[in-house]
Amino acid sequence: MPNSLLNDTDIASQTIFLHSNDSIVTFNDAEKIFYLSQAIIAPAGTRLLVGLTNMTFPNSIYNVTEIDNTISINGVITTITVGNYSADTLAAEIQSSSAEVSTCVFDSENNVFIFTFTGSYSIDSSTMERQLGLKQQLPTAQATSYTAQNICDLGGATNIYVRIRNLTMNNLDSRGRTSNIIASIVNNCNFGSFIFYVPPEVLYYQINENTVSHLDIELTDQEGNILDLNGADFNMTLTFHYVKQRQSSVKDSMLKQIRDQHSTQKKKTDENKNIN
Repeated sequence: MPNSLLNDTDIASQTIFLHSNDSIVTFNDAEKIFYLSQAIIAPAGTRLLVGLTNMTFPNSIYNVTEIDNTISINGVITTITVGNYSADTLAAEIQSSSAEVSTCVFDSENNVFIFTFTGSYSIDSSTMERQLGLKQQLPTAQATSYTAQNICDLGGATNIYVRIRNLTMNNLDSRGRTSNIIASIVNNCNFGSFIFYVPPEVLYYQINENTVSHLDIELTDQEGNILDLNGADFNMTLTFHYVKQRQSSVKDSMLKQIRDQHSTQKKKTDENKNIN
């Protein structure tokens, strides 16, 4: 019997409990493929709804990762050690790692970084533009010091997007493109704490597939970068409901208009033939 008001068929809904350690294929901490021993199949005349019921994982995501830990000054690229930084510790790390930087301090009153160089240098590029407040400023002019024009942003992954890559949904991303994101989880806890995602209302999405034999899970940040959970595990619960397939009333209306127009045109053609 159905166990949800969303399920209007006589097929019982199904819940899948996923633990990242049990994945059959593992690309990294945040990319897993789970295969189902028994596929979920929507019989003819029915469709599938899927929703993320809950999810749990530790906030083990660094705010300086391997994809955003470099700064180039006077043509020399400095790589910062990956880790979770405060503004002060990041300033100290840049100062100790770069021979071109005499001092790097964080102005806590204005939330900006101030760089003093060992010569008249420019900041050529950086993958830490967001963290250092350097967006749309690079390369800077040659000078012995530079103050970032934007405030620093060490928030790291503020939103965790849960994607099911093998399912097709009608969701859209910020660029207006079709997206298979099933949930956006707000990262509202400090580094080292646990994120408990229990939505007040589970959102269910109708998928185009009638058969689900595996689940290709991917976790990304708000910029679409694959998360590095640093060896941590995640748990999630997905629920599938069956619903009766209904023909679109809009489609029916359009078909009726086409039929009426065709009938009218055919009647006029027949009348002209009779006259001739």
